[in-house]
Amino acid sequence: MVFLDGLRCVTLPSRLRQLFLGPDMSSINIQSLSVIPMRPCDVPDILSWCYAPPYDFYDPPPHPNVELYTREFLNPALAFHVVLSEVGDLIGFCSYGVDGQVPGGDYSDDALDVGLGMRPELTGQGQGGAFLTAVLSHALSEWSPHQFRLTVASFNHRARKLYERFGFRFRSEFIDQQTDVHYVILTSRQHAF
Repeated sequence: MVFLDGLRCVTLPSRLRQLFLGPDMSSINIQSLSVIPMRPCDVPDILSWCYAPPYDFYDPPPHPNVELYTREFLNPALAFHVVLSEVGDLIGFCSYGVDGQVPGGDYSDDALDVGLGMRPELTGQGQGGAFLTAVLSHALSEWSPHQFRLTVASFNHRARKLYERFGFRFRSEFIDQQTDVHYVILTSRQHAF
């Protein structure tokens, strides 16, 4: 177990560390990433993120209500966390549980839903493996789920490819009736990690 500023963080299991070590992971040291509960100071940074198209789908709304988002992100029931580098830089955020679900999907199976958001400057550069490793390792150490579940927009082939490399498999697909966006649900058993 590793500690950062008195908050419990995660030491990555060796099997997960070995999955994605290589030249494409050189700028993020996966052994030094930490996952901690989201703090109020993280919210304005996350709300300033802007992704390049087509990933701008994930951008926060223009002029977001920081106070409202802070209350949501700090709600313990939604289990929002941040992933930090060894020097405390914000790499991304995640949620564990119901926040990882999208209206219209079939979530009847027992699984831990995981929602993810990575700093835009780090996306598309082969850094997702380290980020996802930290997020899933933290979930294993905290909740020991027998199955993980990820819901991803169908067009996000980059994320889907990463998730499949981690052993996630297609479970179902659906359309969010409110937004008309197509989604795919992927699941993976714990033993895949």
